[in-house]
Amino acid sequence: MSIVAVLGATGAQGGSVVNELLQDPKWKVRGITRSVHSEKAKQLAQKRVDVVSADVNDESSLVKAFEGVIAIFAVTIYWDSVATLGRDGAGAEEVEQLKNIANAASKTPTLKHFVLSALPPAGKVSSGKLKVLHFDYKQKAIDWIAQNTPDLWSKTTEFWPGWYTSNLAYSPFMKFMPVPGSQGYALAIPSSPSALLPIAGDLQTNCGIVVRGILNTGAKAYGKVAICITDYRPMTDLIAEFEKLTGKPAAYLEISDKDMRKFWGDFGAEFASQLRWSESYPNWHDLVAGRVISMSELGVEGKLVNFEQALEALKDKLL
Repeated sequence: MSIVAVLGATGAQGGSVVNELLQDPKWKVRGITRSVHSEKAKQLAQKRVDVVSADVNDESSLVKAFEGVIAIFAVTIYWDSVATLGRDGAGAEEVEQLKNIANAASKTPTLKHFVLSALPPAGKVSSGKLKVLHFDYKQKAIDWIAQNTPDLWSKTTEFWPGWYTSNLAYSPFMKFMPVPGSQGYALAIPSSPSALLPIAGDLQTNCGIVVRGILNTGAKAYGKVAICITDYRPMTDLIAEFEKLTGKPAAYLEISDKDMRKFWGDFGAEFASQLRWSESYPNWHDLVAGRVISMSELGVEGKLVNFEQALEALKDKLL
């Protein structure tokens, strides 16, 4: 039985990977989290997960946590530090965390596959005109990994998760808001209504399915980018699906980036930058066409939960 280490094991992406790999008898799952005493960590332990404490800010703790593993799924959370460090500060911290992870992984002699959760190089593809910091800092770290840990890079697969359908249920930035004095709802965000949204479907399910496919594919996935997007849908489709599921009238309101920042501060500004970049570069698959590994090649085509299916499961959380 091979050991796979999953960072962020109690989070959306890491938790999805844990749940999926627990169904595969050839993997022994080691869930890595900052606190082994949290309720989520205790729940993982009850599922036969080997829960280990490590901190992405402490390379030595990661070296110990990675001992004997064959594969690593690595994910960092930019958004956790935006409130305290600001947009650039959170990105700089994320780069250092990814360096720590890469250095620790490169010191793991048993390692055969490194799967790294990342996002497109927004600034690079737009020649610096449209920057998305929570995309670009991840890519800055990837450039560092490729240059400074070439052996690790040679067995790395990037995993790019699209937009979470669950944002419509839980994210204040994308939740439909009731219009006072009416039965209607409005979605107010800084993007053209015709812009395409790259949707990951049910990310909490799909992430694990795709990562399991990557690991099963092995060396053929080295150097590739696995893009977890089930749908490219215009913003207006969000309105149509919301009305169909809730029976409530809804309208789409495009607001300015400036107003988005007024409402949500640095979080709003960062989210606005992502949506504006997406207006110009809607199709992630076109950005790295030569490196994309398809869902068919990963053996998971037809297994992912798409946007409509994911939203249907969330319909009681939309209002």
